[in-house]
Amino acid sequence: MDYKEVLEYLKNGGIIAFKTDTVMGLGVNGLDNEAVKRLFVLKGRSFNKPLYLLSHSFNQIYEYASHISDVALDIMEKYFPGAVTVVLLSQGKLFTLPDEPGKTIGVRIPNYPDLLDFLAWIKLPLLNTSANISGKPPIEKKSEVIATFKDAVRYVEFPHDIEMSGVPSTVVDLTLGRPVIIRKGSENKL
Repeated sequence: MDYKEVLEYLKNGGIIAFKTDTVMGLGVNGLDNEAVKRLFVLKGRSFNKPLYLLSHSFNQIYEYASHISDVALDIMEKYFPGAVTVVLLSQGKLFTLPDEPGKTIGVRIPNYPDLLDFLAWIKLPLLNTSANISGKPPIEKKSEVIATFKDAVRYVEFPHDIEMSGVPSTVVDLTLGRPVIIRKGSENKL
């Protein structure tokens, strides 16, 4: 699929599916509240469980997060790119929840060069979640994503394939001054 077409699709409220370094992902333009709501409904996701920013750079993280502590910066420098999602205070610019720009924002820089290139190229904040129905295991194949979500999503193919870990990222909350692990995932050295 042509990236220009994908960008227009995202700008018009579309939901995309794609491979990451951990599990298959679903993503939407984080500036589009209606697209965020559609993604929550599509997955059957609880409206109080925020999406996170799949980022291409520290600069993009600084654009949407605030009050990044030295501890947070140290962890991000150590584990990015990689399978760690850090939760920071939000500037309130993105709809991480339906109808609400949440007070916090999870951010992750994936370890997949093609995905990073795509994220940098689209210049949109892509909010992300795993490609599955809430409560079910993450989907592992493109064919399963298409069978599950049919024409509700567009699958984005990257030039180079990658073997996914099959395990979602570790999530660590850094809003309280000290790291608090919310979910143990792919990166378990934290």
